[in-house]
Amino acid sequence: MNIYLAGDSIVQNYTEEEFIAGWGQFLPRFFKPDVNVFNYAKGGRSSRLFINEGRFEEIDRHIQSGDYLFIEFCHNDDDSKDYKSMFNRQTPLGVPDESGRFPVIAGVKMPKNYIPPEYIEALNNDDSITDKQAVLNSVLAINQSYPYDTYYPYSKDASMGSYKWFIKQFIDMARKHDASPVLVTAPAITFFNADGTIMDAPGCHGGNNFSYIRAMRQIGEETGTPVLDLFSYSVELFEKIGHDNIHRYTSIKKGINKGKWPDDFLKELAKPDTVSENTHFNKDGAMLITEGLVELILKSKNPQLCELQSSLLHNVV
Repeated sequence: MNIYLAGDSIVQNYTEEEFIAGWGQFLPRFFKPDVNVFNYAKGGRSSRLFINEGRFEEIDRHIQSGDYLFIEFCHNDDDSKDYKSMFNRQTPLGVPDESGRFPVIAGVKMPKNYIPPEYIEALNNDDSITDKQAVLNSVLAINQSYPYDTYYPYSKDASMGSYKWFIKQFIDMARKHDASPVLVTAPAITFFNADGTIMDAPGCHGGNNFSYIRAMRQIGEETGTPVLDLFSYSVELFEKIGHDNIHRYTSIKKGINKGKWPDDFLKELAKPDTVSENTHFNKDGAMLITEGLVELILKSKNPQLCELQSSLLHNVV
């Protein structure tokens, strides 16, 4: 069996000397030796950018019958954040219907010289940037780096492609090869309310009751795809750890992020000018997330995960 991973910086592999880590790099430790884990996740990638850059095609070329594809995208798709990543990362949800379900709107490919008008408008309204043409030139250069003649652009109203549609492309691709797709909701961001609960706000999985997490659950239900709800697991875990202790498990935003683990990390964390972050995890935090993911696999009653469950090591708790 092969397990393929499609995702962002929360999932990707990092080097041994880096304090930061992704759950994808620890996942092989929980499976039998004959299970191969191929981690295609890369930091900064949304579901849309992953496809535009050709990473999707790499998995499509290799995945086979009996394999699994784990899919986790959220942080970079979230369009409730600053506009600056709109042109290449953000993937809109679209307007939900009366029952709260977000739409599945097919992506539309455009020539690589197309820049979303929503981005141009936001750029023109940004008084902090004086040389706007230089920024537009850099956007066009990024578009030109894509391996295809056309690409899927951003559209604020999702008329040129919605988040659920892009996630569905991964599901359909796996099933085309008689492989099994598995959706994974993104872990919570470690912003806390005053009462110790995880914060729901723009920039945190879309805000509005964690809209991107809800959309991922919806597309899983609508397509009959297993959903490992790592988000809910992490919310319970982080609230138990608490605000005062959570940065023992997160990465460093300002300061040195490499060295001998864990000694150099603890020294860096103790410095008064070190600033911890709230999105990525260090090696201990990523291991906690991986253990949670494995626990969700073990506890799942979904028959589509039976082969995956039987491939876990017997001593996994």
